[in-house]
Amino acid sequence: MDQPVFDHEGPWTEDAYLALTGNDGRVEVVDGTLLVGPDTSGQRAVVASRLGELLLAALPEGLRLLRSVPLRLSRDCVLIPEFAVTNKAVLPEPGDGPAAVLDASDVLMVIEVVGQVHGAADRLLKPQLYARSRIPYSLLIDHDAPFASAEMIISGRYYEYASAGDGTQLRLEEPFPLQLDLAAVTAGGDRPDASTPAAS
Repeated sequence: MDQPVFDHEGPWTEDAYLALTGNDGRVEVVDGTLLVGPDTSGQRAVVASRLGELLLAALPEGLRLLRSVPLRLSRDCVLIPEFAVTNKAVLPEPGDGPAAVLDASDVLMVIEVVGQVHGAADRLLKPQLYARSRIPYSLLIDHDAPFASAEMIISGRYYEYASAGDGTQLRLEEPFPLQLDLAAVTAGGDRPDASTPAAS
């Protein structure tokens, strides 16, 4: 960041968080406290790029895919998922101030990509916060395991409805048909041929 955060007094609000300059997507705010995540480069970036292409190919008409957009869960809680799926017609644009934040009520699914360096915040805390905001679907891809878990909200909590491990396919019918070859998506080295999204 281009400015020290230690000059800030009191809990962090959405406005104060958005005023920070040089945020590369690793800094989020949870209940008024800044949360700094691990680097987003390397294998995670490669996997996210492959995953993004597959998600774009699978999305039905009317749904949009956003990458690393600030997501408002409350006035003092803003997270940045790897991807957010929304049916909102007008999407936030960088530099639009508060308009650049997507509200949780406009999100159908959040997708997170994690690895060995990601701790409890990405694996446990953030899904709980997404569930608290009643985002209907959540998908987590661990590129090191590799492992994938898709969850849907039921009575305010997430419950797994599909999963995949190394050498298996992740198949979803909700909230849209999607088939992921986990080995191909998470492979290191040169990019393998990506799997084709399932047809409905």
